[in-house]
Amino acid sequence: ATNAVIEKGKRNVEILKQGQYSPLRVEEQAAIIYCGTNGLLMDVPVDKIKEFEEEYISYLHSKHQETLDALSSGKLTEEIKSTLEKTAADLSSKYIK
Repeated sequence: ATNAVIEKGKRNVEILKQGQYSPLRVEEQAAIIYCGTNGLLMDVPVDKIKEFEEEYISYLHSKHQETLDALSSGKLTEEIKSTLEKTAADLSSKYIK
């Protein structure tokens, strides 16, 4: 159990890092932090977290903009959670070690 907490923490540190001149929008931060705090990134190797994050946010913009818009306005419904979780599961499957 301790190792799982450490591994989750490593991933959460990675998602909190932002480029100096390319900060994430609030709704993008909310989406990726949701993934991190709910253990949705555990199959993604730590050194691939940033790659996953970029792909995840890009996919949300192209396929689920309404989800990001709702997050931007402070909403986090069961439907939004489901979209975030399904998207993370679909994308993270290609990173499984």
